[in-house]
This record gives sequence, C-alpha cells and structure tokens, in this order.
Amino acid sequence: MRMETIYPFTAVVGQEQAKKALLIALVNQKAGGLLIGGAKGTAKSVLARSCAELAGGRRLLTLPLNVTEDMLFGSIDIEYAVSLGEKRFSPGILARATDNILYIDEANLLRQELLTAVLDANSAGVNNVERDGISFSHAVRTTLIATMNPEEGTLPPHILDRFGMYVDVQALTDVQERVEIMQRALAYSRNILDFRRRYAEETQQLAAKLAAARELLPQVMASDAMLMLAAQLCAQAYCAGHRAELYLLEAARALAALAGRSYVLPKDIEEAAQFVLPH
Repeated sequence: MRMETIYPFTAVVGQEQAKKALLIALVNQKAGGLLIGGAKGTAKSVLARSCAELAGGRRLLTLPLNVTEDMLFGSIDIEYAVSLGEKRFSPGILARATDNILYIDEANLLRQELLTAVLDANSAGVNNVERDGISFSHAVRTTLIATMNPEEGTLPPHILDRFGMYVDVQALTDVQERVEIMQRALAYSRNILDFRRRYAEETQQLAAKLAAARELLPQVMASDAMLMLAAQLCAQAYCAGHRAELYLLEAARALAALAGRSYVLPKDIEEAAQFVLPH
C-alpha cells in the first residue's frame, strides 16, 4: 500500500463508532481485533486502510481472499531446498503480520476454516506448522481488522465470537454530511497530495495520541470493582464463555490510555461494552 495515496482517517465524514473501535484496536492488540459490518459504500474499507498511517511504524498487510494455506501459514522454501538440499521454513503472511496489522476485506467470503485458524492463532499467540517433514512455530501478535457486507453472507456465531469487537456502519442520512462526503471525494480525486496535506496536521496529532496511548497502556490498571462491572455486563448480555470479559477489559484499558489515564473508570467499561457485547 502506497502511503501517499491513502485517504486520511481524519477526512472520513461521520462513522464515529467505527473510528473509536479502530483506535481501540490500534492501541491494544489484546482487545481481540475488530470486525466492521455494513453495506457497500459506507467507508468500511477506507477506514480500515487509513489505519496504515496511524500505526506507529507498523505495516498493514492485506489477506487476499484466494489465499492458500501455504501462503498464510508458511511452507518449505523450495528454492533453498533445491539449491542446498536442505529443508527450510518459509514464513507466510501470518508470520509477517506479527507486530503489524492484518486486514481482511470481505472476511465473510474467506474460507471459514482459514479465518478460524487465523483468529485462533492470534488468540493463542502462536502458529504451529507441521507439514512436509518440517516442524516450526512462531509468535503471532497481530492487530486484526476485518470488514464484511452482511448482504453477501454472514459469519457463524463461533467465528463472530472470536473477534474482540464488532461495529455496524450505516449510510449517513444527514443531508449536509452527505454533501460533505461528495465534496471531499471530489477534492481527493482532483489532487490527492493537496487533499492529504489539508489533513496532515490532524493526522499527525492523532498518530501522536495513539503512540502515547500505546506507551501508557502497560501502566493502565483495572480495579476489582471494574472487573466486577465487566463480569456483570457480560452476564447480563448472556455471553457464552469468558472471552467477552477479557476483551471488554482490554478495550476499556485502551480507552483509558487514550484518555491519558492509568486507571479504568466505569465509563470506559460501558463504552467498551458497545463494541464487545453486541455480537
């Protein structure tokens, strides 16, 4: 992805819930990633790709829908084996995505067993490869961002459950906002560099805020009272299993860090619940 052609995150009109969820995901990888659902033309992909220049040096890697298991998880380095007669592991996309951002556009169209394996590996923090006489393991620490159009098919509950956060984006109904979208789209198409310059300062400020939040995150603590509140909200939402509590706590910690605090408040838990509990 060419950074100089990215539509700026700060130039996207509306969609505040999706923006906040993306900021949480960029601050705290342990929040479990984000799935953005919505009809076509609602800026899902634009927002996801715009995260590349807010990521603090991390790369955004796109997972193609036609990805194979070898491309994703890694395989034997054939060229090395032929030239030197030795087997060597060639890392896949999942290895390259570690400490970076992995973006899946139209995640509901990806083979479900591959999507499940990616989510499980990221949750476990490790990818174990056993094939062709090679045994290899590597760490998996990626910020997972995915989009989907429910009109093209939905994901089953057991896969939705593996995403830490979900947000649904809708087409804006305010006439002035729709006009603003057209004006910005036209300005972008006429002169990309000039358009990006208009939002450069705001983008830099947001990137700096995210960097500060990531640095503060390890110091952010949640009291027993906040743990109790998280558990109560998850119980009231009839959440299956206990992933929700952990994702809720991590999302709340990210919100506290974004606010410049080293402690979690009830409002952090309640705001995080908007993204963690719906799915």
